This record gives sequence, C-alpha cells and structure tokens, in this order.
Amino acid sequence: MKKIIMLVTMLLVSINSHATLLSVELNQESYQVGDVLTADFIISDIEEDVLGFQKLLATFDFTLSWDNSVIDYDSSSFGNKLNVGFGGSDQSVFDFMTDSVTLSEVSYAWWDELLPVQDGLSQFVLASVNFDVTNAGTSMLDLTNVIFGDDFGSSFVDVSSTNASFIVNSAVPVDVPEPMTILLMLIAIAVLTRQRKLN
Repeated sequence: MKKIIMLVTMLLVSINSHATLLSVELNQESYQVGDVLTADFIISDIEEDVLGFQKLLATFDFTLSWDNSVIDYDSSSFGNKLNVGFGGSDQSVFDFMTDSVTLSEVSYAWWDELLPVQDGLSQFVLASVNFDVTNAGTSMLDLTNVIFGDDFGSSFVDVSSTNASFIVNSAVPVDVPEPMTILLMLIAIAVLTRQRKLN
C-alpha cells in the first residue's frame, strides 16, 4: 500500500514539476541603427492545478532591464487574454529608471470569462515592448521579478524566465546596383553572334 501511495505521489509531482516560462521573442535577429526592436513576452508551459487542469492566468508582473546605450524605450502594449469580460483589466507600466520598466496586469474577469480565451492555449503573448535602436553593440533584455497569479488569487509555484540577446550592426548595408539593361543586351547579342559563327 505504501508503494502505491508513493507512486501516485511521485506521478502527481512529476505532472506538476514543469515551470511556467516567461520568454522573450524578438522581431529580428540583428538590427541596424534606426530600426525598431519589438520584444514580445510570451507565457508558456503554464502550471497545472492539483487536478491536472491548466491554471488560468489572472495577474502578472515582471521587470525588464536593458542597456540604454544601445536601445531606448519607446512604447508598450498588452495582450488580449486577461483584458476580457465586464471588468476588463488594469494594465500598468512603471518606468522608474531610463534602463528598466515594470509591466503589470490584473484581470477583473471571473473564471468563466477567462476560460474561453485561455483554455487549451499552450502559450500566448502577455505584452509587447518597442525600442528605438540608437547605437551599435551587443546587448540583452533581462527579465527579473517575474510573478504570475491565477484566478483564485494564488501565485504560481514554479516560474522561470529566459533573457534575449541581440546584435546591432555598425555597418549600414550597401545596395548593389543592378547591371544596366544595355550591357546585358550587348552580352546576349555577342553570345548569339558567336553561336551563329560556330554553326
């Protein structure tokens, strides 16, 4: 009997052992000065409750930091999975410094309003932040103080996050001019003339 109880306990722990992940997805791999860097913040591997059902996300809070010698904060927007129902949500951007910002959203929707928009999703976008690329260099977007809460007011137990690095190239790409049409026509005529002489 003890073995069965231990096996069931281990099974439940292994089912709930994966961490809810907050990751950063950038709109490009490398940038030029003057580009707009857009970072999407995506929740995935959403924690399950004790019954094995995926939890509904009702609140989130995280701090984003960057190197302001390479990029400058421009604007931010929030996803549409918490701002639902009659109550909607409270979306906040706290800008305490020139190189960090805290994004927070609290949904006032009931579970039956959150369920239709989140049920079955393996991941979704929480927020997006736009930056102006100002200087060349290699930099990173750092995530800290990540907190997720469910529709019952409980914090998610196991949360992790990934950072994103990017490169701003110093050289501006050079456009290579196309060959002139007359030059191409002359080459084609020369090839045809040579073909006729050989025949």
